[in-house]
Amino acid sequence: MVDWSDSGFLQALLISVIGVSISIWWLSTRILSKIEEIEERKSSKKSGDPPKSD
Repeated sequence: MVDWSDSGFLQALLISVIGVSISIWWLSTRILSKIEEIEERKSSKKSGDPPKSD
């Protein structure tokens, strides 16, 4: 059973929750940024850029 009166445990729990929250925020912003970048590339290809041939 968890001892909720243990201040060391509560401090570690709070730090862990803050750390996980920050990492989720960072990852979500990176993923959304990459999705926007991909959409921009797709729209520039559709706007009439000729396909590159090697």
